[in-house]
Amino acid sequence: MSTDQPMSNQSTSSSQPDEEGHTGETEPGHQEGSAKEGRPIYLRPADEKELGRVVAARGGYKSVPHLLREYLHRSLIPRIQEGRCFPGRLLAETTGRASSGASGKSPTGGKSPAGDSAKGQADSQARTKIQLGLESWVAVEAAARALTGALRRLEERRAREGGAGALPFCRCGEAEVVRAAAREIATWSRGGPPELFSQESACRWLGPSREDSAKEGASRREPGREPPHQVLPILPGRERGGKPVQYYITEEAKKRLKSKGAQLGQTGSDLARRATRMLIRRVEEAPAEALRHITEESRLYREPREGETSGFQVYLAVKTKRRVERAVARLNQRPGRGDRLGQLDVLQAAARLAIETPDEKMRPPLPGASG
Repeated sequence: MSTDQPMSNQSTSSSQPDEEGHTGETEPGHQEGSAKEGRPIYLRPADEKELGRVVAARGGYKSVPHLLREYLHRSLIPRIQEGRCFPGRLLAETTGRASSGASGKSPTGGKSPAGDSAKGQADSQARTKIQLGLESWVAVEAAARALTGALRRLEERRAREGGAGALPFCRCGEAEVVRAAAREIATWSRGGPPELFSQESACRWLGPSREDSAKEGASRREPGREPPHQVLPILPGRERGGKPVQYYITEEAKKRLKSKGAQLGQTGSDLARRATRMLIRRVEEAPAEALRHITEESRLYREPREGETSGFQVYLAVKTKRRVERAVARLNQRPGRGDRLGQLDVLQAAARLAIETPDEKMRPPLPGASG
């Protein structure tokens, strides 16, 4: 059997979609805001379920469509355009029942392989429909054209050089690109490799031993298992996860934090949690730099008022709360320290870090990435 090859580097002319404003987000299966062009996409139910687990566990993503949009534009589409995907495997894993409308068409206007197979034969794989809204489908369509071109070149090369197995040519449509993103996220969530269609380990995952891998995966997917990388695990006897902490910042700072979160499809609390972890890492790796940031004065801070019990309240994971306490103790042990720092100083500095850090660095981490 011939081995699939990664795509060759091929420049594709495509204009990137504008930065999206995450408004009108809805749950899968419902029409999203009018600012986005919604298209129905069919996913494997098991994949959609894993995507839901990732949304619930990682924080920063409002819904499955939000997660797919971020993953497509920040991970899969750039790899496709750079020629770092295995087009044959990608298409073999994503063809199936086509949705009606645009997602059943190829970028060139013809029927996609999914659309043809849906008409020509009954689909044995059940699918779940979601409604995916994008401000522009140009980048997805360009990625589909790039995959189609790579498949055509692979077919022509095998015809010239010969091979053990035939490679019937198929076109790739937008639906297959979206399904590929869903498959990569779901495979990682089930314990498989990140960037499935770019990894050498994909040969083992998709190859002859796949049945054994499926059995191993099934043993890891017991009912009621905790989702991976859970942000705020709920402790026994508590109604919600995490420990409440107060970020004493001004009303202006609160508005800026919430507004920035909304622009990135997150909440102000998501940004504050991420910035707190960023600042703790800075204390651990570059304490002098972190100390300068923490001790700088800022008009974004305010002092707690007497008798006040609430500020900008955020729930931190228990592990993160302990790391904050250790970071404070570490900074106070530095030689030459006069005034002692408290947890309040670190939390205020973290809120300021969330506001001042460029938007791109405050986006939620993608599945398979740390942070």
